[in-house]
Amino acid sequence: MFFQVRLFRGLFSPYVAAHQLHKAEQIHGIWTRTSMILAISLILAGISAFFGIGNESLSKQIYDVSAAEFENMKALFAVGQVVLSMLITTALIFFPALVFWVFTDIEYSKLVVIGLLTAAISLLEKAMLIPFQLFFGLDEASSPFGLGVVAQYVTRLEFLIQLLGNISIFSIWMMVLHYLYLKWTTEKKNGVLLLIVLSTNLFIWIFSALFSYIKFEVML
Repeated sequence: MFFQVRLFRGLFSPYVAAHQLHKAEQIHGIWTRTSMILAISLILAGISAFFGIGNESLSKQIYDVSAAEFENMKALFAVGQVVLSMLITTALIFFPALVFWVFTDIEYSKLVVIGLLTAAISLLEKAMLIPFQLFFGLDEASSPFGLGVVAQYVTRLEFLIQLLGNISIFSIWMMVLHYLYLKWTTEKKNGVLLLIVLSTNLFIWIFSALFSYIKFEVML
């Protein structure tokens, strides 16, 4: 039998989709859905860049450079935002799939399907965060969906704030989806799968927090 990648069904009917994926001999739509996910990532990054979301630190240099140089800096920053967004989305699709492929007996193409689902969740979070960033000036660490706000009340450590900011209802959803799909498509023990999923997601959160922290320090 063949499996047609459908993101909505995969997200909201995971049990059915996972069992169909497990039995599938052919998978259709991976590259179509990958292109769609990347296109959405590009659009969201473009919207953020257009409204200047995330480039607040550049305003400190407005009086140190000419108007033309400042506009060039904003343009380069916007391009960087778009490229980074595309790279992060690509990594969310293929990196966890690679890790899970190493430690399980699941075909890599099936794991990429799971990666597409979790990347879609990440983009949903970005889309829902844009209005908060635009109208309330919140950064990603201050997202109302994550623990970053709580962290800011209990610590001044920027890295810890960034790390807890990455732990949101959406990232938990992604992690749960990773676990459920692996559980329903492999014979590995549940404890082993849970360890693999937790380790992979923790690595992603730490790397993302470290990257944000370093970028924060350099730019400020």
